[in-house]
Amino acid sequence: MLVIVASSLPVKLATVLLVALALAGCGSDAPAPEDANRAANSGVVRQASASVVSQLDKILTGVAERTPGMRPVAASTSDSCLAGDTNGVFPHDSYRLQCSWGETRYFAVRGDLPDVRRQLDAAAKQIGLMAVSGESLQDVEANLAAGGTTDDGQLLSPPTWTYVAPGYDGPLHVSWSQATDSRASQYPVEPRWPLVFQDDHPVDLDSLWNGPLRGQKYLISITSSVTYHEVTWPS
Repeated sequence: MLVIVASSLPVKLATVLLVALALAGCGSDAPAPEDANRAANSGVVRQASASVVSQLDKILTGVAERTPGMRPVAASTSDSCLAGDTNGVFPHDSYRLQCSWGETRYFAVRGDLPDVRRQLDAAAKQIGLMAVSGESLQDVEANLAAGGTTDDGQLLSPPTWTYVAPGYDGPLHVSWSQATDSRASQYPVEPRWPLVFQDDHPVDLDSLWNGPLRGQKYLISITSSVTYHEVTWPS
């Protein structure tokens, strides 16, 4: 359901992959690579992608503008299309072509984190978002008071919240992290079947913490992933 006007940073890396791939060992009713590639790059599908991007940006911009304690610092995006696949042994995918948009917006925290959490929740409600899951503000304060660890030193998972927006088909996940938290490594995606289209703009979080977030204590992330085009596989 949902993404802010984040600054263009050198930590964003754009990669466009338009893949023509050989399909081996697949059933005769599987989509041909050239057909899937052509469909993924058609005007209708690209317009559907642009539409959901605009919708998500409007929602997240609305949240950010009403949350003075959040400062946008970066955004990562991924636009991809997968062809349905079958190998003749396992059931085929439910789709012949599925295209999805994923986006994460990153925000520096200005002020006390629980206060910013209250601001964000109020902003979300002002623009019509509805909370569907998540920990309470007391969970946030308890996590901070414990230093993010249990009594025996085990790391606690930071509290998260999920919102939905009317008319938008993807959830909005809100979470926060610190510079000392572990971060997953990012690797380029192999351009192989069934991936037929990919346009990735990842964010290097290490560079983010060493640059725009230097001296900051917390980072708030808002993430959404939504399928904007799908062609079902006939039964």
